[in-house]
Amino acid sequence: MKKCLVFIISVCFFSKITNAQLTFKRETDSAISKIIIINSFDAQLMKARKSKKELFAALADSLKQMLNFELNGRDKTEVIIIPDVIKNPENNDSIYFNLINAYHASKAIVIKTLDAYFEQTGVEVVKEADGKKRTASYNICSSAKYFLYNRTSKVKESETKLCKFFTERNVLSGFLAAGPDIVGKSKYAFKIIQDNAKEYNKEISYYLRND
Repeated sequence: MKKCLVFIISVCFFSKITNAQLTFKRETDSAISKIIIINSFDAQLMKARKSKKELFAALADSLKQMLNFELNGRDKTEVIIIPDVIKNPENNDSIYFNLINAYHASKAIVIKTLDAYFEQTGVEVVKEADGKKRTASYNICSSAKYFLYNRTSKVKESETKLCKFFTERNVLSGFLAAGPDIVGKSKYAFKIIQDNAKEYNKEISYYLRND
């Protein structure tokens, strides 16, 4: 009889522990913020040569991965990358809400546009014995437009621009100074896009913590 009573008490005790563990797991799971990353920028629609379209398609894919890396550094965050380009020419938000629901997510980050380019910042003119020496300075820049959604609304629109000094070159005229070719400097384009993702992650930090 005593053995039976001990067995019943043990079963009840471990049952309570198991139920408590399951409850804790459900509560923990519900606290996880699931974010989907969507690319709606279609590089094939650019008015550019084939090599530039290919670069910008790769930059868009890279930007998704970089956002994934930045967001996964947050506690209780799960990130899902939507693999295909989600075209939305009519800017219909329901496309994004449907994806949020389909993936049981709490938020979605949409890449609407992106650009990587060189920007001339000035031309320095120095008088020399044989004439004038003109030196043009260039920054490498990235610009991306992002939309942030929750389950019911568009929370924030952002246009994140970031520029860093890149190079100087001698030119004949400030008006005719051609900058570096972004396709030829593609490895730097990927780096400035990575920096853009870091900047955007900091910008939306508050919105990711709050619905």
